[in-house]
Amino acid sequence: MNFSVSDLSAAAAMIPPQPLSKIILSAPWKQLILPAALLYVGLCRALRFNRENGLRRKLGYPDRASLAHMTVVDAQQIIKFLNVWETPLFQFLALEFGLFKTYGVESISRLLLATGNLTDPVRSPKRFEDTAALIGEFMMNPPTSERAVQGIARMNFLHSRYVKEGSISNADLLYTLSVFIAEPERFARMYDWRPMNEMEYCAHGVFWKSVGDAMKIEYKGYLARAGAGWHDGIEFAEDVTAWAKSYEVVAMKPSTVCAKPARALIPMITYWAPWFAKPWATQIVLSLMGDRVRDAFMLPEPDIAAVAITHTLLTIRRFVVRYLTLPRFFEVKRLGPQDPKTGRMTQMIPYGNYPFYIKPTLWNRWGPLAWVIWMYGGKVPGDNPEEYMPQGYLFSDIGPKKRMGQGIKEAEADADRIRASGWSGCPF
Repeated sequence: MNFSVSDLSAAAAMIPPQPLSKIILSAPWKQLILPAALLYVGLCRALRFNRENGLRRKLGYPDRASLAHMTVVDAQQIIKFLNVWETPLFQFLALEFGLFKTYGVESISRLLLATGNLTDPVRSPKRFEDTAALIGEFMMNPPTSERAVQGIARMNFLHSRYVKEGSISNADLLYTLSVFIAEPERFARMYDWRPMNEMEYCAHGVFWKSVGDAMKIEYKGYLARAGAGWHDGIEFAEDVTAWAKSYEVVAMKPSTVCAKPARALIPMITYWAPWFAKPWATQIVLSLMGDRVRDAFMLPEPDIAAVAITHTLLTIRRFVVRYLTLPRFFEVKRLGPQDPKTGRMTQMIPYGNYPFYIKPTLWNRWGPLAWVIWMYGGKVPGDNPEEYMPQGYLFSDIGPKKRMGQGIKEAEADADRIRASGWSGCPF
């Protein structure tokens, strides 16, 4: 028996249409797992890289040639993007380990020991938080803002006494500047879910070059290209990183002076690890530190098992974040708004182990995390208000207690100089 095309069409028309949802639900579940998983992985990857590429398109830096015109305003926006959206955890760890690394230079550690601001159990918590707060002010706020300018001016005042007496050398300042450029790039390349692209690396060179200029750091006689100048932020970043590596060979050697602040700082880094996990947490810190820094601190090599497990976990995390995690929907809030009446500023999250400059809101003081901290024996916002200043800080409060309220006129004069320098433009 033969059927015509019209007969088949008529028969097909008699079959009621099946909704797509019914077809999917009627399919064997095993046949749906793989396509759904591939679709989710593709979605995660597409959304993550779309955000990265979207910022590049928005700011107008499609190629290396365009980076020569990058302004500090754009550079700060890019760095903030990395810190609050893309890679907040490892950007923070990079700066924390970068500062730790500078203590491997004996002249820097000698000053820390002389002031007691890191080794003294009373002074060190405030010193740690103040450093984070100042850096956060000019990293998280636009360079055209008063908070950014005042943050650098206050930092310059706190350094000025030691610069004048020769306790801080230009090489010390330049090396410290170098870690803020090199360490975020190194951590992103080695540990995070993606390395920096050239726009982001250039932004670090542009931004920290302008900060170095505002700090009056001298480059001639130190950096190889200082005489001829730099074409863009990448050239500056490469130049200062190369100098820093050669400087470490000379200045970073095993020293009992460097060992003291290092041994004081490790417990601050591992503070939140439970007592039974502290030895393991210390091993993780040692494995991320690097041989040269570890030798300067006269610390033992980490256990090989700790190194293997640490790097295995980092590799797994990289895969999970890159392919199985959707991008962040809310930015990490690090700094609170400035109170229009008092001029005081607060932090949204603690950088260290104590609730300096954090308002005791209902959530901060009585939320689930606060209960965990309380049961652990830690301090929550609102505890010891004379010590932790929950009302927030003025720039004149930043620094050792004996220097609180000092340097207001000096910092304002320096802020005028920074504003007049046009530091928010392109430094090249």
